[in-house]
Amino acid sequence: MSDWNIFLENIKTAEQELGNPAEIWYRGQSKCEWTLEPSLVRVDSWESKEKLLFDEFKRLSVGVFEKRSNDWDTLFDMQHYWIPTRLLDWTTVLGVALAFILHSDYSNDTDSAIYVLDPFALNRLSGRHEIIGLPEDASFEYKKTYWENRPVKIEKPLAIQPNYISDRLKAQAGRFTVFGTAGGNFEKTATDCFRKIILPASAKAEARIFLKWANLNEFTIYPDMVGIANHIKTKIF
Repeated sequence: MSDWNIFLENIKTAEQELGNPAEIWYRGQSKCEWTLEPSLVRVDSWESKEKLLFDEFKRLSVGVFEKRSNDWDTLFDMQHYWIPTRLLDWTTVLGVALAFILHSDYSNDTDSAIYVLDPFALNRLSGRHEIIGLPEDASFEYKKTYWENRPVKIEKPLAIQPNYISDRLKAQAGRFTVFGTAGGNFEKTATDCFRKIILPASAKAEARIFLKWANLNEFTIYPDMVGIANHIKTKIF
């Protein structure tokens, strides 16, 4: 059995260990040693910097986007354009998670990781029994919940499902987890809700063939000018 097929078997086993939930989320990370933690929370005084980043983005992006009706959509825009936030990107499509790895790693010489998550189990840790739909859940306001800690301080990560305000989110079947407090990351509080599966470097060549067959390229996953440009460069060079 090839390393690629072993990897797929490991994904299947991980889903079974999680109880084969009704919906499974995947996240690909290029470096297998990276933790499940947004880049924002790795910096000092990240909560105060979060507010500065949000306010500055909102101020400077006036006129660039259609008027956003809520702060969550602004946060999703920030994540889209690589501004550090307390969000982690996930997808319901395994191939998209693989593409996140392979479209940023063309060497095939580094082991990577796919995380497999039960979002329902994650939210049950915080007393919620459903994935939080945004902005439909009007009581779950971004600033009130995470800046003002009302009605209670959220410690553990939460799984949220955004409106598809961009073609990219829709193409990626995008989902997010929202980081809580500094002591509430996945590795410390939610180990029973996810599994980490190594994608070995030796499996990446076959993984790329899989993406080609599935038509998961930079253009189909990132349907904007950045995605078009990257797809053309990859195809020609």
